[in-house]
Amino acid sequence: MNGNDIIALGLGLERPWEITGQSLNTECTPHELRITLSAPRGSSFPCPECGELCKAHDFKEMTWRHLNFFQHHCYITADVPRIK
Repeated sequence: MNGNDIIALGLGLERPWEITGQSLNTECTPHELRITLSAPRGSSFPCPECGELCKAHDFKEMTWRHLNFFQHHCYITADVPRIK
């Protein structure tokens, strides 16, 4: 198991989501862990209203503050799919 697998398990990520980047900034206090998520183009995503799988027509990048990983502040950035 590598570092991405451990973080994905901790976040509860499921397909098609995958970790595409991670960095730890130790120059600031508290330290900041930044994780980037994405899904392969052409992936299907469940509709939030009916649950039917749909293709995304575009993506919007968003960033959230997550719970701390140990003592490090954690931020997650993802290309959030928009579906019709």
